[in-house]
Amino acid sequence: PLHMLLRSTCGRICRSDSTDGGRTWGEVYETSLPNNNSGIDAVKLDDGTVALVYNPVSEDWGPRTPLVVSLSRDNGATWPVTCILEDEEGEYSYPSIVAKGNEISITYTWKRERIAYVRCTIEDILSCERHS
Repeated sequence: PLHMLLRSTCGRICRSDSTDGGRTWGEVYETSLPNNNSGIDAVKLDDGTVALVYNPVSEDWGPRTPLVVSLSRDNGATWPVTCILEDEEGEYSYPSIVAKGNEISITYTWKRERIAYVRCTIEDILSCERHS
């Protein structure tokens, strides 16, 4: 199946599923992932791991901190690993994530002052010292 993750005003990331390669989509439903209607982005790595970058804040239009990257090894059913990228006061938003092999590159707005860039591997995220 193919999955689409969506930002919403319900305090959670929403999802829709397709069983025909994206020609048609099922009903949109809430996931367990909190989000304050801020930007999200996800990528699937060569080994099947899905990496998702988002603000895990359930208050609609709430603060855009922290910014985290979460991993799923079951195609988005669960997200057991979450590493904090930023958690200081400020705004960390509009993330973008791409993958090449086992590496991911993440860019995001840093306090509305500049663009931040992080490059890491899945192993780096698994061994992250700042898990939420």
